[in-house]
Amino acid sequence: MQAPFKPSPEDLTYLRRLGWTVLIAAILMMAWRASDLLLLAFGSLLGAVMFRSAARLMQRIGVRNWSVAMGLGTLLVLAAFGAIGYLLTVQFGTELGAMLSNLPGTLESIERGLSTTKVGRAVVQAGEAAAGGSKIADSLSDLVRGAGEILLNFVIVMVGAMFIAGNPRPYRNAVVLMTPPPARATMQRALDEMSLALRLWLKAKLITMTIMAVVIGGSLWMAGLESWASLGLLGGLSEFVPYVGPAVAMLPAIGLAASEGGDVVWHTVVAFLAVRVIEGWLLTPFINRSVVSIPPALTLFTILGVGAVFGVYGVFFAGALLVIAFVGVREFYLRDTLGEDIDGVPRD
Repeated sequence: MQAPFKPSPEDLTYLRRLGWTVLIAAILMMAWRASDLLLLAFGSLLGAVMFRSAARLMQRIGVRNWSVAMGLGTLLVLAAFGAIGYLLTVQFGTELGAMLSNLPGTLESIERGLSTTKVGRAVVQAGEAAAGGSKIADSLSDLVRGAGEILLNFVIVMVGAMFIAGNPRPYRNAVVLMTPPPARATMQRALDEMSLALRLWLKAKLITMTIMAVVIGGSLWMAGLESWASLGLLGGLSEFVPYVGPAVAMLPAIGLAASEGGDVVWHTVVAFLAVRVIEGWLLTPFINRSVVSIPPALTLFTILGVGAVFGVYGVFFAGALLVIAFVGVREFYLRDTLGEDIDGVPRD
């Protein structure tokens, strides 16, 4: 006789699927509620890749002991961030503060001008989606006012990155052990490919940011802008967020050029157009030869989508998240599920 509360054999499959559905829904709900924490964790992972890449650089120049190379690489990365912080706060702090304080007003006037046409309204709505649903100007104002929160989050990310970079094996082993045994080899390969792709992506970003800071600063100097050095630094840093970052970084320069009057504004617009042509036709294709090649439209809409889900802070990590997702789809679905013979990430 069957127990009164024991399900029949034909119901077990349904109940098992229902249980997995509820579990997955609960995990997704927790991830949604803890999205800020997940972004900080991913930032720490990205920072760990940065530290270990710097350690490999130390080994290439002659430091044989890994622990010493790791320490020197960490100091190198922290020194680079310190130099950027010094330039942003001490060297160009007054100029950048004035530009950023005027940026929301400039954006509001641009939004009002664009909203007079259907195409312009669509552009504004796309920008608001990237800003998490709020007005772009309001989001940037909150970002500027939240400098203390940004600094605290940066410290948390760097500390977490140092822990992960010092000994990443437990975290990696945990991911592999939680994978069903038949798929563990695939997971190990995917983790290797993702790590390499992130390392190459960061290398490409560093090169692009450095070159564009020099090119933008030089172009604005030739255009006659007094704040060409600070604007060049801001433009170089904005390259970390593809497409969206450079577009936003261009607005303070145009606003300052308009306030100076004369032909400076037209010279500034021409300078930025020339810079974008150089980047799009020469710099980006050349650098991306050794990185995972991702279609530009996919990158742009991913940034907008991640911004709509995670807010402005998510936009900063959208590029790296896309690299992870792109490699994951290629390894887990195309290579392992469909059996496609595709090339891996280029070796650096």
